[in-house]
Amino acid sequence: MDTKEILNNANSISLEPAATEGNQSELCKIWPTAKQALEILQGLIKNPALKVIISTIIAAGDAIIGKVCN
Repeated sequence: MDTKEILNNANSISLEPAATEGNQSELCKIWPTAKQALEILQGLIKNPALKVIISTIIAAGDAIIGKVCN
């Protein structure tokens, strides 16, 4: 699944209710920093497979944040 597919299918991502209870505000606060760190890391590495993995993590994080923080 590529990053566009993840974002397009964000509504089908299911989350454990306990994973978001009481953690939304903290998760919503730290995601921008975590995302920025992943983007910097992605720019530093040469391995194309790792770049794709990091892209996928970023897309999944954006999709989950869209569900939890909006």
